[in-house]
Amino acid sequence: MTVRPLQPADRDEWMRMRLALWPKYTRAEHDAEMREFETNDSICAWPAAVFVADRGEGRLAGFVEATLRTLAEGCRTSPVGYVEGWYVDEDVRRRGHGAALVRAAEDWARSRGCTEMASDCDGWNAVSFTAHQRLGYACAEPQLPFRKTLDSPRDLPDQHDWIALSPNGVSAATAVKLVGDAKAGGIAVFLGTTRAETSPAGQALVALDYEAYPEMAIAQMRDLARRARQQWPITRLALLHCVGRVAVGEPSVVIAVACPHRGEAFDACEWLIDTLKKEVAIWKKEVWADGSGTWVDPTGR
Repeated sequence: MTVRPLQPADRDEWMRMRLALWPKYTRAEHDAEMREFETNDSICAWPAAVFVADRGEGRLAGFVEATLRTLAEGCRTSPVGYVEGWYVDEDVRRRGHGAALVRAAEDWARSRGCTEMASDCDGWNAVSFTAHQRLGYACAEPQLPFRKTLDSPRDLPDQHDWIALSPNGVSAATAVKLVGDAKAGGIAVFLGTTRAETSPAGQALVALDYEAYPEMAIAQMRDLARRARQQWPITRLALLHCVGRVAVGEPSVVIAVACPHRGEAFDACEWLIDTLKKEVAIWKKEVWADGSGTWVDPTGR
């Protein structure tokens, strides 16, 4: 049996297996998520990949859906590969097909810079629980998230840097957790939020819409981290920026820097946010109460 990426002709079989794995969701709900992947290569706004076990003659035996999340419970790196769904038909279980699917998901995550893989299962699902453990995933109670360290290529960025574009929000608590280090005497955190404003026409601001060229933006953010490390003795740092809509009062960017001394952390954090605003390929649009929008000069945000 061959494990390969999902193809358009697999849609009916993919739907069949999704309904078997998640029966509480309607066909329409499954269809919406499937169309999101088919259109944008994403699931629930996370970058995604789907792999299938091919029986031949147009029939499938299993699938795995994997995403890149900004973070996952029990993991200390970002982004993190995440097994969102994993299914094998009952008649071909315990033959290694499920393991082959998960390996394909892990290889995909590893190729995108991940050094950890995460997953989860319901507490009552003993079969899934045992299967995860057999594949090297360690469990953390009580929510039953799983994590696994991935062997990584040598040319990956410094794994003390957590750099991500997030479609699902960012938080200062997450950033502080990521950069915590016994060698650090100070952690400086910058939290940029959407402030309330009124347009010249008298319209209230309701949100900011952020767009980015992901490949360029991530590369630029990694370069900022490298340049910051040349200037200050940074032990760990996090650069997390939202893409999509950010409501008034909500954070759009979080920067956290851990250094041996607090002054160094403050200086590095200030330099990172100032330089990020000037150089990184992220754009924002002001969304007003009447539905109109205004693009903003990135150096002024």
